[in-house]
Amino acid sequence: NNLQIDGAIDEVNSPYPIDKKFEAFNFHVINVADGNDMAQLRAAFDEAKTVKGMPTAIIMKTVKGKGVSFMENSVSWHGVAPNEEEHAKAMQELQAQIIE
Repeated sequence: NNLQIDGAIDEVNSPYPIDKKFEAFNFHVINVADGNDMAQLRAAFDEAKTVKGMPTAIIMKTVKGKGVSFMENSVSWHGVAPNEEEHAKAMQELQAQIIE
């Protein structure tokens, strides 16, 4: 999700290119363009199941707090739990997306 506890990953301590680092250790690497898309995740898991004789790394680009208005792309929610009111609002917003 490109965020760390101290801010944007490219401003703090970038691990990129993650895929090339795993490949250097002989991993089969699957890059998922949208890690919040369940169809893309299923495809990645299905592919991973077919790989034999080497470990697999699935690297996903995600959005932190996706679907919750006050959490989405907010580094301040890293390692912080919502209170009861925030939890109720988040669940309401997520439920509304399922119904849509």
